[in-house]
Amino acid sequence: MKSSINETVWYSEKRRKILLLLLDGQKNPEEMKTAFDVEWRSLILPLKELKEEELVCNPEGVYELSNIGKLITENAKPINGILNLFGKDTEYWVKRELDTIPEYLLNRIGEIEDCVIAEPELNDMFELPDDFISVIRNSRYIHSVFSIYHPFYPPLYAELAENGTEISIVLTESVFERMKEDRKEELIEIQESENINLFLYKKEMIPPPIIITDNLFSASFFNVNGMYDHRDIMSFSQSSLKWGEELFRYYQKAANPIPEFEE
Repeated sequence: MKSSINETVWYSEKRRKILLLLLDGQKNPEEMKTAFDVEWRSLILPLKELKEEELVCNPEGVYELSNIGKLITENAKPINGILNLFGKDTEYWVKRELDTIPEYLLNRIGEIEDCVIAEPELNDMFELPDDFISVIRNSRYIHSVFSIYHPFYPPLYAELAENGTEISIVLTESVFERMKEDRKEELIEIQESENINLFLYKKEMIPPPIIITDNLFSASFFNVNGMYDHRDIMSFSQSSLKWGEELFRYYQKAANPIPEFEE
């Protein structure tokens, strides 16, 4: 019995990967072998099945998506990304509170690619990892949302701004008040810096702490109890950076600039 298009697309990861590869344009057999790092014979059957469903065609010896194949694959790509993201670390994601992410970005959360979950050792729970600091120090710009007070960031960001790094920070009210109480001098220094822009976020729903630079996306999504459990995601893929930047802009747009320190 001939399989349905639904089964052809979703019941085989290999067929799905072929469709996604061809979404970038036509490929010859050698390019497909290189992309998947496999022998050509392992691609013959899935390609045959895709051709039978008229999702793929191969005029003049190259493979490309048919019109219907392109339409289906373009719509399947976001779902495939979500499945890859949640399937890799299911235990982590089912325990995350994601309601503060706007719907248009939540629907595209699969654009977070190749992420790792960083969980510090007990003795290092309140320390910033050396490799993380190294990435931050080598960034041209930093966009951050501070919804958790962390004493290490103000002096680090002040130092980086002094060295020319462009920095934008969205602070929640609780973090802003804590900094005024505990880090008043550093807060004044940050506000007086020409390279740092501060924004105050007053919405009821607390956003997740996030950091986006030109080469890093990091987020600390709260768990379902609304608590920070020191489990952060990190990614260096361009797709993740773009998604994270859009998330930062969403919170920044909902915040107000903080022009000067208020006593």
